[in-house]
Amino acid sequence: MADPDSLAIVFKRALAQHLEDAGCGVYRSDGTAYLATERGIYTNGPDLPTAAGTDNCLILTWLSPVPDGRANMLYRVQVLSRLKGSRIAADNWAALIAKALDQKQNTPPGHSIAWTELFSELAYTADTSGRASTAQTFTFLGRRQ
Repeated sequence: MADPDSLAIVFKRALAQHLEDAGCGVYRSDGTAYLATERGIYTNGPDLPTAAGTDNCLILTWLSPVPDGRANMLYRVQVLSRLKGSRIAADNWAALIAKALDQKQNTPPGHSIAWTELFSELAYTADTSGRASTAQTFTFLGRRQ
């Protein structure tokens, strides 16, 4: 019998689906490989995908939750967007992600999240492969689970 999935795994999967629904990328919950033309959403952060065709991707990383009183919790997820191309294109993608998550209620749906906020954002210049990145940390205020 398999172990049950942790809250971190269930939450990141729901967030990945929400980001796909918002047009921020493609999420394949069945684990099949992404096409080189797709912006794949990975839920196994902080591990960066290294397979061919993964230049454009989102990596979701669960960070330690922070208690907010006795009944609430600030759940935190870092969204690292990596894009082969210009810094302008990477900034535009980061803005699309922020639009889908920042200052929203019930995001991702079904997880008793009252409010989501963009906590921090850090842009990285292109690496030696020409991939610019943006690390965005979002906080999700919800009930302890």
